[in-house]
Amino acid sequence: MSACELGKVMDLIEAFKKAAELLKSNLILFLPPLILAYLVPAALALAGLYIFAPVLIAAANSPAPLTVFGLGLLIAGLWIVVLALLAYAYVLAGWAGMNKHATMTGETTFNDFWSGTKAYFGRMLGAIIVLAVIYIVLFVLGVAATFAVFLPLVTRFIPPGIVPGGFPLFPGGMPGISQIVAAVGNTIGVWLIVLTVAGLVFLFTVFWVQSAALDNVGPLGALSRSISFVKNNFKTTLGIAALYTIATAFTGQIFPGGGGGGGAGGGNGAFSFTMIIPAPLEAIFRLLITTFFMLYMFVIYADKTGKTLASKTSPETARRTRKTARSAR
Repeated sequence: MSACELGKVMDLIEAFKKAAELLKSNLILFLPPLILAYLVPAALALAGLYIFAPVLIAAANSPAPLTVFGLGLLIAGLWIVVLALLAYAYVLAGWAGMNKHATMTGETTFNDFWSGTKAYFGRMLGAIIVLAVIYIVLFVLGVAATFAVFLPLVTRFIPPGIVPGGFPLFPGGMPGISQIVAAVGNTIGVWLIVLTVAGLVFLFTVFWVQSAALDNVGPLGALSRSISFVKNNFKTTLGIAALYTIATAFTGQIFPGGGGGGGAGGGNGAFSFTMIIPAPLEAIFRLLITTFFMLYMFVIYADKTGKTLASKTSPETARRTRKTARSAR
C-alpha cells in the first residue's frame, strides 16, 4: 500500500472517530430519520385514506364505476407521490441543517432542524426531482429497448390478418431457440447497461446533500460539486461505500428475514451469523447505520473541502460559553 493510499485509509478512520464522537454528543440526530421511517409513512397512509375514500364513493355512485375508479386511482396516486416527495425533501432539509451544525460547531439542537427546512427545502426538492427524472429516463429507455428486442418475436405469434394496416410484417413461423436466447441475452445486456449507468449516477451524486448544505449552493450546483468531489476523492468514496455495505450486510446476517430468529448453522455445514434477536432491535441497528453514515459523509466532505470542523471539545466548550454568558447577564 502506497503512502497516499495509507493516508486515505487513515483519513477515513479519523473521520469515522470524529463522526462517532459527534453522534454520541448529539443523539438528537436520530430524530429526523425516525420521522422519515415512521411518522412520514403514517401521515401518508392517513392522507391516502382521505384521498382514496372520495374516489371509492364517486365510483360507487357512477354509471361507469371502473372508469371513474381508474381515473381517480391515478389522480390519488399522483397526489400521494407529490406529498411523499414534499415530506421527504422537507425532513431531509432539516436533517441536513442539523448535520451541518453538528459538523461545524460540534453541537446541534432541534432549532437547527427548522432552520434547515427554511434554508434547504427548495434545494433538496429540486435535486430530488432532477435525480428522479434521470432515473425515470433510464428506466423508460430500458423498457423501450426491451420492447424493441422482443417485438419481432412477439409479432411472429400474431396472425397476419390481425396486424393493423401499415404495421411492418415480420416473417411468420415460430422463432428459433437461437433467436429467443439472443433476445434474452440482449435484454439482460440492456438492463445491465441501464443499472450500471444508474449506479454510476448514484455514486457520483452521493454527496449532493452535503454539498447543498455545506457549500450553500442550489440543486444543480450541489449535484455538480458532488460529481467533482467524487472524481477527486474516488477511493475515499469507494471506502465509504464498502463500510456501508459491510455494516448493512452484517445487519442483514444477524437479522435474517427482517429480524426474525434462525439457527447457528447454515446449509452444507456453513456457519451463519444468524442470531435470535427481535425485529425492534434490527430497526435500532438500521437507524444507527443510517444516522451515522449521514453524519460521517458530512464530516468527510467538510474535511476534504477545507472547511473548519468542530474541535473534539467543542460541545463542552460551547456549553461552558453559554453558561458563562448567562451568568454574566
